[in-house]
Amino acid sequence: MLNPGSTSCLDVCSVNRIKYATAPATLRKLVAQAAIYHLWKQRNHLLHNQVSIPPELIFKDIDREIRNTITARNHRKHFRNLMILWIR
Repeated sequence: MLNPGSTSCLDVCSVNRIKYATAPATLRKLVAQAAIYHLWKQRNHLLHNQVSIPPELIFKDIDREIRNTITARNHRKHFRNLMILWIR
């Protein structure tokens, strides 16, 4: 689904592995849930509409969902510093 000229999933995962080691469990779980949801959404789009969602849009949607979730739950103890870590 990724274009040969674009960043591969393995490249993205290897970059994220650096941040993954220092990220709190709450952020790791949030990112995993968002990634699974959006990949499933991509699969359903492909199966039912025969339309592929561009990888850039998937990454943008994941980023937007995580930012919205952190902002909505910012009053909770485990979410207070997550935005700073996510934007880094």
